[in-house]
Amino acid sequence: MTEILPHLAVGFVNAVQPLNLAMILLGLTIGIVAGALPGITMLNSIVLVLPFTYAMGIVPALLLMIGVYCGGVFGGSITGILFNIPGDPMNVPTTWEGYRMSRKGQTRYALGLAIMSSAFGGLVSALFLAFFAAPFAKFALGFSTVEFFAVVVFGLASVAVLGQSSMAAALISLFAGVFLGTIGTEAQYGVERFTFGVPFLKTGVDFVTVLIGLFAIGEVLEQVVGREREAVPEHPGAHAVPRLPLRDLWPLRWPLLRGTAVGIAVGGLAGAGATVSSFVSYGFEKQLSREPELFGTGHAGGLVASESSVNGSTGGAMIHLLTLGIPGSAATAVMMGAFLIHGIQPGPLLFTKQPEQVYTIIAGMILANLAMIALGYLAAMSFAMLMRVPAPLLNTFIVVFCFLGGYALRNDLADVWLTMLFGVLGFFMRRYDLPIPPFVMGIILGPMAEQYFLTSMVSHQNDLSVFVTRPVSAVVLLLALLLVAWPAVRSLRARLRARTPA
Repeated sequence: MTEILPHLAVGFVNAVQPLNLAMILLGLTIGIVAGALPGITMLNSIVLVLPFTYAMGIVPALLLMIGVYCGGVFGGSITGILFNIPGDPMNVPTTWEGYRMSRKGQTRYALGLAIMSSAFGGLVSALFLAFFAAPFAKFALGFSTVEFFAVVVFGLASVAVLGQSSMAAALISLFAGVFLGTIGTEAQYGVERFTFGVPFLKTGVDFVTVLIGLFAIGEVLEQVVGREREAVPEHPGAHAVPRLPLRDLWPLRWPLLRGTAVGIAVGGLAGAGATVSSFVSYGFEKQLSREPELFGTGHAGGLVASESSVNGSTGGAMIHLLTLGIPGSAATAVMMGAFLIHGIQPGPLLFTKQPEQVYTIIAGMILANLAMIALGYLAAMSFAMLMRVPAPLLNTFIVVFCFLGGYALRNDLADVWLTMLFGVLGFFMRRYDLPIPPFVMGIILGPMAEQYFLTSMVSHQNDLSVFVTRPVSAVVLLLALLLVAWPAVRSLRARLRARTPA
């Protein structure tokens, strides 16, 4: 601790130098805007800025990319709350609660909670990175694909607490999403599945296309059809300027802390990333909540838990990169490329040979999360102005932009047709009360579970017992089993109480 503080102080002095500070702010701006636009994900924006870092020093280059990283994981929550369009898969749980809050006239509150929760999660994870990176990295290094599989299964098991009305409907939706995720060329053995000779399907169905269609196009279709909806403020745009709810965070302190802790823990598992942490945190919070029936209807605790875990995962992912030289996520893999381009090998020796650069990067990450409060506020206010546009014009704008985003994914017109297809599917799922969240979980987490399972089988000679003989995996799978069984147990207890005479 005594050695870290002086290094961190020097890091802050370097991070506030004009060039370095400008890179942080520029990166945040790019990340927030790119994260908010459907089809332009946070990862894409980091890849796009990489060529511009060739002529920079390693510190300004990494600070620019860290700014994009921290801003990008938050940006998708803005359009998710305002328009039901998550900018990135990691922002889907935030959208489930935030958009419902917006429909209730709580747009300012929801945006403010998202800004403060994301900044808090990112700040705490950056401080965790500064003080506990080395021991946490040693612990996480013992994890293999077996443990990663268990964590993803735990995320899938949260479908038990996402099914609002019918567990059967939730399972149907979940397995439909898992099936959709199997389409394409299997990564382990290169086998084509369900492609039916269509070249486009060989690369699979991009889950961003699914998200754009289900959420954005489906919502627009539902509004056009004119189905009965909940009451909406007459002029929502007039009340859409974010309100930073500092006092309101105290009653939500436990979801905030739990979400941040889950984000750091899951983000610290190499390869897990923000998407897994957001789903795990949301399901975990709903299971612990005293009001689980309110989740999915605009529950502030669910929004806070999800959003804090998303940015909380950034510090965990950076631990692997800086201490072990192993990318903790796809975004940090691109950052590792920036290190190598500049002739620097990240790893344990980095802390002894170049501590000033390391702690400048960490200090920059802390500053980025603090600055995100102001920049996130300005970005949310700018996007919120679109809510003043008349609904027909706004819906037209959303549809056109969604089609552009779908096309930009792979520059293929087939993605536009898929976006339309999933938009119609999302409309009918809403109309017939088939839950969308389990479907999204299936298509995102299903392929991850399959990849980790097959890799584990290859590594352990097809021995299934490895999942229960390794302690961490066994504990996580047991928790997943309890998570699935708990709703049935709770229902049984309620029936027994009803039968017991007063």
